[in-house]
This record gives sequence, structure tokens and C-alpha cells, in this order.
Amino acid sequence: MKKLVLFASIACLCLTGCKSKQQVAYQAPQSGRVEIEIPCKETGFDDADYFRGTGTATNVNQQNARKAALDAAKSIIRGKLGGFVQGLASDYSTTVAGQAAAEKVQRLMENEMNEVVERMLNDAEQICEKLYQIPNTGHYESWFSLQIPKKEMVNNMEKALSDSEELEIYFKRDQFRKYAEQKIKEMKEARKEATGR
Repeated sequence: MKKLVLFASIACLCLTGCKSKQQVAYQAPQSGRVEIEIPCKETGFDDADYFRGTGTATNVNQQNARKAALDAAKSIIRGKLGGFVQGLASDYSTTVAGQAAAEKVQRLMENEMNEVVERMLNDAEQICEKLYQIPNTGHYESWFSLQIPKKEMVNNMEKALSDSEELEIYFKRDQFRKYAEQKIKEMKEARKEATGR
């Protein structure tokens, strides 16, 4: 009798277990999406005064995660400014140097301005840092946001170009500033179209 009761109990548990598994297996999929919170999101977008970049990285070593996230943030700003520098140098050099010397002037300008960008990236202001540890792996997830003031960057570029002996005969401050402000405005409009911000 005890064996029969034990067998009946096991059979009941198995049937109950199978039934609950069946219910889970046949549940309708959930509709909708799950929003994921992005750290440093509020500081990740350019505005009228700053170029900004947010980078993230995951690594088993905390310092490596932080360094990779910082490098990623710099890379984002560098990418934005690469087009800015190239467009500005191209437009300006064609106007002030004419077709004959435009290529040389553009190359010289790009070199000077890229050096300014690198110096400013090394001194970029950190505006957000978040560090997490992922429980199941022990890895570290790092987030960094950096910013560079637009006005200061244009001033530094203007100074570097005016100090260049090779560019001395071609450099005109007022024209350069006008082109720089126009390029910044174009970047802002392009970002607004792409992101709605």
C-alpha cells in the first residue's frame, strides 16, 4: 500500500510539473520592448557650446575597462572633429589660396588643426563616469563622457594657424573664424536632422 501511495505521489508530481512546463511553453510572447538605461546619456550629446563623446568598455580588469572607455569617448569626438577639420581646411584653403596652392595650404592647415584636436582631447573635461561590476562574470563595465569647448577649440586653431610661418601669407583671422562658425552650424544642423535633438 505504501508503495502504491508513493507511486501515486510521484506520478502526481510529474504530471503537475509537466503541466506547469506546458503552460510556460505555450504562453503567448510578451509584446512591447524593454527600455535599457544608458549611463551618461544626459551628457552624451553636443550642444551649442561643446563637442561631446561617450565611450564604454568592458574588461576583466577595472583599469583596462576605464582606459578603453576613455579612449572610446576620445575616438568619438575625434571622429566628429575629423570631418570638421577636413571640411574647414578645404573650404578655407580654396578661398584664400586659390586652386594653385589650395592643396598645400589644406594639408598644412589639417596638420596644425589635428594637433590642436589631439592636445585638447588630452585635456578634455570629464563630465560623467560610471563604473559597474557585472555579477555573473566579475567583469567591469566603464562609461566615460568628455567634452571640448567649441569656442576654445576654434581659438586654439586660430592661434596655431596664425603662428605657422608656412601659412603666414594665407591666414586671415576673420575669414577663418567665419568658416569655422559656419562648419559648426552645419554640424549642428546635421546632428539635429539625424537625431531630432
